[in-house]
Amino acid sequence: MVRFLLHRPIAVLITTLALMALGLVTFNQIPVSLLPEIAIPEITVQVSYPNASARELQKTIVKPLRNQLQQVNHLSDLEAETQDGLAIIKLRFDFGTNINLAYIETHEKIDGIMGQFPREIERPKVIKAGAADIPVFNLNISAKGQNDEFGLQLSEFCENAIRRRIEQMKEVALVDMTGLSKPEVIIIPDRSKLQSLGITEQFLSQILQKNNIDLGNLLVKDGQYQYSIRFASTLKTQSDIENIYFKIGDIQKGGERVVQLKELAKVKIQEQKLRGLYTFNGKRAVCFSIIKQSDTQLLKLKKELNAQIEYFKKDYPQLDFAISQDQTELLDLSINNLIGNILFGGLCTFMMIFFFMNDLKTPILIGIVIPVSLVVTFLCFYLFNISINIVSLAGLVLGIGEIIDSAIIVIENIEQYREEGHPLDEACIEGTQEVIMPLFTSILTNSAVFLPLIFISGIAGALFFDQAIAVSLSLGISLLCSYTLIPVLYRLFYLKEERLKGFVPKKVTLLMRFSERAYDSLLNLVFRQKALMLIFFILLIVITFPIFKRLDKRGMPIISRTELETKIDWNEPITIEENNNRINDIINQIKSESSNSLLISAFVGQQQFLLNRELQQNFNESLLSIKLKSQKDYEQIKNRIADITKNKYPNAITSFSAAKNVFEALFNTSEAPLQARVTSNNKAEVPDIQTIKQVYFQLSQHGFSSSLPAQQSRVYIQILTEKILYYDVDYERIVEVLKTIFNENNVGSLKAEQKYIPILLGGNSQEIDALIQSATVLSNKGQVLPIKALISVSNQKDYKSFFSGKNGDYIPFNFDLSSENVPNAQREIQSLIMRNPDLNVNFTGEYFRNLDFIKELGVIILVAIALLYFILTAQFESLAQPLIVMLTIAFGLTGAMLFLFLFSNSINIMSAIGMIVLIGILDNDSILKIDTMNRTKDSMSLIESIKLSGKRRLKSQLMTFLTTILGLLPVLFSSGLGAELQKPLAISVIGGMCLGLFISMSFIPLIYWFMYHKNYK
Repeated sequence: MVRFLLHRPIAVLITTLALMALGLVTFNQIPVSLLPEIAIPEITVQVSYPNASARELQKTIVKPLRNQLQQVNHLSDLEAETQDGLAIIKLRFDFGTNINLAYIETHEKIDGIMGQFPREIERPKVIKAGAADIPVFNLNISAKGQNDEFGLQLSEFCENAIRRRIEQMKEVALVDMTGLSKPEVIIIPDRSKLQSLGITEQFLSQILQKNNIDLGNLLVKDGQYQYSIRFASTLKTQSDIENIYFKIGDIQKGGERVVQLKELAKVKIQEQKLRGLYTFNGKRAVCFSIIKQSDTQLLKLKKELNAQIEYFKKDYPQLDFAISQDQTELLDLSINNLIGNILFGGLCTFMMIFFFMNDLKTPILIGIVIPVSLVVTFLCFYLFNISINIVSLAGLVLGIGEIIDSAIIVIENIEQYREEGHPLDEACIEGTQEVIMPLFTSILTNSAVFLPLIFISGIAGALFFDQAIAVSLSLGISLLCSYTLIPVLYRLFYLKEERLKGFVPKKVTLLMRFSERAYDSLLNLVFRQKALMLIFFILLIVITFPIFKRLDKRGMPIISRTELETKIDWNEPITIEENNNRINDIINQIKSESSNSLLISAFVGQQQFLLNRELQQNFNESLLSIKLKSQKDYEQIKNRIADITKNKYPNAITSFSAAKNVFEALFNTSEAPLQARVTSNNKAEVPDIQTIKQVYFQLSQHGFSSSLPAQQSRVYIQILTEKILYYDVDYERIVEVLKTIFNENNVGSLKAEQKYIPILLGGNSQEIDALIQSATVLSNKGQVLPIKALISVSNQKDYKSFFSGKNGDYIPFNFDLSSENVPNAQREIQSLIMRNPDLNVNFTGEYFRNLDFIKELGVIILVAIALLYFILTAQFESLAQPLIVMLTIAFGLTGAMLFLFLFSNSINIMSAIGMIVLIGILDNDSILKIDTMNRTKDSMSLIESIKLSGKRRLKSQLMTFLTTILGLLPVLFSSGLGAELQKPLAISVIGGMCLGLFISMSFIPLIYWFMYHKNYK
């Protein structure tokens, strides 16, 4: 094959250029994303029942629905949280489940139980979770100079004009909104006039409903023509309501007269009672969460939206436009850093090759192979539908070392043949053919190591799959280039020199001369002190176990955050206005104390988003999203907010997390390391509040800090049946009066300009006690009676939220503990809670998920090593020689864990990927070295064979070591999510390579000598 290619260099070059052209054309069509397109195996069911308390909703709706949904196939976990009028049920499925089928089955289960629910309840909404549903960024719109007032006109303009223009962009799928001000028509009756005329709220309500009937259309024939006649009987404007005529009986005069509604009541359009609001930098605003089309590139969308915002600023100078929670910043920084690392690594590699080879042609030759391999790899990315993301780019960072390694080994072998006097063509053919099988075995073992990893469950398996494909593609293409392009280019580069001068031996560089001397000294030391070196190698293996035990085990590495989310539950029945005042107080304090400018979004109370399930919060809850400069600021602001809330609002429950992005959504990083779920032995009820308080204080006294479950006070109004019978008052009339004084008496809608504005019969806002004290009701005998005499009012406390899982209802306690402290803490917490015989407890949390991952990863790595052993057994035709490679890998893993420990890192998904890659790199050199020993040991002494194999592979081994290290070194000093995710991977590989290089130069020669020295006696 090589001989055939050598005599057709033009065809090889044209084919290479054609592949590169295809790669460059398809490069712009490859999707660019932060992480691989991984489906989130989660479905959310939202239950809305506005008039139900949390306890009532939990018992009557959520519990039977939860039991029904547990029958959905492939369900791994179920969690439900119930509040007043709203319940969120999250269904988590095994990774790889067809979510579309699960979505259909969830609907079927809901349909099957709907007949058991009250008729007035809305059908629960089913929402598929997906990374595409996470907003790309938020666009904040506010009026310039606006202080406390927030106009209805601005909200209407944003909803009908700005939103439509953005949704017309082809890159945008949906604009989700919150912070809108909604109008309502309020009719405030003059109670003294109503009482003097003997009119009740029920009468006014009936009058409004009679005058607001939509009679529809009639089709009338008139000869040969046909007309559609519509009755104009609906209310469309404020004046329509004010001018309603109706007839009343005048009790004092004994007659009847016609009056207009405006004579008895005041009609006005106002902002609906606030259930929530949104502020940006302390100023009320409308927030547009922009969700992209699934196939749209983020950076392209950002560019188009920026252009659109510039138009908005010119067209509407009275408005302010600002972007927050920008996901593209994370993507841009991460991708650019990794691309920069690839370029920097390639440049350093090129310079390093020049110093080793002392020949300009060889670095240029390898410099040609690198871009060719990368461009062809991108072509394969396109064909295999792989996106450019931080995982696949990390595969390329690792692949550069392998690309160069294969090229160097082929070039080195060709030059050794030339040094032995072989002609150029024969040297290219024989030198390539000799090493191609060991190189192929090396590539095969790399792929075999990665193959079992794709069977890891969960998100980790998906990441391993993308990394495995990226690395395997780069390795396969590097092998192809080494076998086809390298010998052809080498022959072209040196053909003229061969014809004019013949072979001119290259001068050994100072660096190589020093390396050879160091290698000889190390080898002599090893063979002089064989027993001592064996003890040293055994100790290296032994120290692995305590290091592994002390290393933190995590799912994902700890990364720096620059966007803080603070959720505050005031745990008091405060109004939206008071909620906003407290939030503004916190914002003003942290702004005045911070030297940096902060971007602060505040979601106060209930929000209007359709898709954002995380913001389904209560009126006395708020979420602060703060954009910061650094991780240091993140921690400072976090601690400051915690201090403010603890000192000024001791009842508040505060929790902190990173802002939601694709990474946080996929890996659920906000989950507590340990959660204790306290249940009652009486499965029908959760433990009462007093019992849970005792548990909380016991845990606090023993140093286990957590939050007491949120509670809320409820006002219960009971109509006294005996009294309404005695005074002859209709039950419905009392309810109507109560609805009216609390501004909850909806009597219809104003159909204006293609929208419906609710019409309320109400009164002026006052405190509850004042409203009840002043309210009156008209009896059937015409008596005016005080409402307070006919009702009883009481206050009761109950849990604000009810939680349930697959095993029933529970009360959660979250503990922020390090992984090494969890086992002891779990035992002690269980002992404390179980002191109460009526309670039970079980545990969940990130710690257990990480533990399962580590166990699964261990099994998979053992399977991968077993596959590697079988492949090497076939290659060497020996059962013993593959064990040398296995031991080398074990030493490399020791080096990886040692470096992780020294750099205070952890064993996680990314460091595990590094260890897998390390196995492939280390076995590559071992395979080539043992192959050389096997071929030369019969023609010379064993010691000479060992030394020769080491010197033959020394240059390529050192260059592979340095190219890999130089390729990964920039990752250690870069910022951004991409670099921070790759840092544990880089530390693993660098640590394993450093120890692996020493082991390759010392342990492999020694153990090989022990295996075969008896045959030479």
